[in-house]
Amino acid sequence: MRTNDDDHPARAPRGARAGGEGTAKAQRAAPMIGALVLLATVQLMVVLDTTIVNVALPTIQAGVGFSAAGIAWVVNGYALTFGALLLLGGRSGDLLGRRSVFMASLAAFAAASMVAGLSASPGLLIAARVAQGASAAFAQATALSLIVSTFPAGRARNRAVGVFAAMEGLGAAAGLLLGGILVQAVSWRWVFFVNVPVAAIVAALAPRFIPSPKRQSLRLDLPGAVTASAGLGLIVFGLSRAADHGWTGIWTAGPLAAGAAALAAFVLLERRSAQPLTPLWVFADRNRGGAYMIQALVGGALFGMFFLTTLFLQHVLGYSPLKAGAAFVPATVVMMGAAGAMSRLVNRIGVRPLAATGTAIAAAGMWWLSHLHLHAGYLTGIMLPLMVLSVGLGLTFVPLTLTAVSGVKDEHSGLVSGVSTTAIQIGGSIGVAVLATVAATTARHHAGAAGAAALAAGYTQAFRAGAVIIALAVPLALVFLRLRPGGQPAVPRRRLLTRWCPVSATVTERRDAPGRRMVLPAPPHRADRLASPVLARRGRPDERQPHGSLRRPSPGRRGPGRARGCPAPRGRTPPGNRSQTTT
Repeated sequence: MRTNDDDHPARAPRGARAGGEGTAKAQRAAPMIGALVLLATVQLMVVLDTTIVNVALPTIQAGVGFSAAGIAWVVNGYALTFGALLLLGGRSGDLLGRRSVFMASLAAFAAASMVAGLSASPGLLIAARVAQGASAAFAQATALSLIVSTFPAGRARNRAVGVFAAMEGLGAAAGLLLGGILVQAVSWRWVFFVNVPVAAIVAALAPRFIPSPKRQSLRLDLPGAVTASAGLGLIVFGLSRAADHGWTGIWTAGPLAAGAAALAAFVLLERRSAQPLTPLWVFADRNRGGAYMIQALVGGALFGMFFLTTLFLQHVLGYSPLKAGAAFVPATVVMMGAAGAMSRLVNRIGVRPLAATGTAIAAAGMWWLSHLHLHAGYLTGIMLPLMVLSVGLGLTFVPLTLTAVSGVKDEHSGLVSGVSTTAIQIGGSIGVAVLATVAATTARHHAGAAGAAALAAGYTQAFRAGAVIIALAVPLALVFLRLRPGGQPAVPRRRLLTRWCPVSATVTERRDAPGRRMVLPAPPHRADRLASPVLARRGRPDERQPHGSLRRPSPGRRGPGRARGCPAPRGRTPPGNRSQTTT
């Protein structure tokens, strides 16, 4: 029977269908790009706020009336609460809703920044900085957990982590440059005011672009939260006093001992708690535990590099704050480029080679900086060593972050994100305290030399110590890191990307034949019967290639494409029962 063409809807042209699919894909990708922009902006803002104030400290001291000892609390007050609450901030997102905690922390950060900019007394400014550090801890930890829960594992998450990690180096360098510009062109108050519109805009756009993951129905482990926050806060406080009071002084050894005791109590509480704040299984994984240790060492190298180099440029070479900030621009660009490239290469190369190579290069760059002297030139004495160090650090950011948040379900992404950011922050605090102590001790031993010469000797010795610290990460990477991003082992280039396991009809790409796919039809009878693969091309079903173009593994043997532990094939699927649909 003949049918009229009008009885059936006209098929769209092939090109039109492809264009429509491309448009739909672009529409789906738009919210993901918006979410990444917002989360990366928050990371940039938080890191920038840790360094932008350093340039303005002399002006703030004169304008507000700080004493010589009190001005340090503009920095220490922020670092104290920031380091103490990162762990709680990450876990609170799992319990209370990550997007809700993220938006609330941004609102609190904007309010605290406004109060800091309007402060007219030392006490009010210190209180505002404490509030800034607390809200920044919650914002940064939940931002990383939202990266993990929003972007699926694989290429999308690798790129998102690469952008997010690159903001660490960009924010640290941009803070020095932007701080110098604002102090010289406008006022020191604008180093705080600049955060207000940024935080407000991101908080307003978050409901539109950032999805809201489900939160866990668990109660907050209050004793664990108190002991963890108190222990981390005391350790950060003790480390901040080490450079001025020595490691044996009461204001250094006392807080460090009390902080260690609080953390020991925290571990005992978490072992006995039914719903712990930080389950100890987080640290039992070999890859995550190694990544946390290496992140602490990398944090010490990153913070120490900016700390020591800034002091050397200003105190020894006589750079202005603005010129010192501009000196980091080439190194920052190189660091961002390296981090961006690693987001594309980490699946091919793996975590261990990148982390080991990156930390070795960073150690070499730090050692090169130890050869600075009074008459060092910018190009060969400062810029090139900084670029080498930045390349090494850029190689490590993406693989370490992916490893630190690996192997957990989405509901625990806030937990591992909080531990990761805490490791970096505590490692940075320890690194700065150790390197500052080395620099001060060495300078005192060269008291007979000229002032600039003594300072140069102290800073170069601190650079040598920093090189040793970052070099310790190389054996840790070689011993502990075994992860392949996505949890998959390396696949040879010409091997078919499929596994001989009982599955429904699925499609996977072939690397050695662009445009072809492997189709595993659903088994016709028994659930444990293995289907034969059918080689297909994109397009119409009649364009399929003959089944004989593929070789099936012999029964009883584990073929190259069959996963370990899957049953052996039980004969061939009858041709009439093979699936004729390509998905």
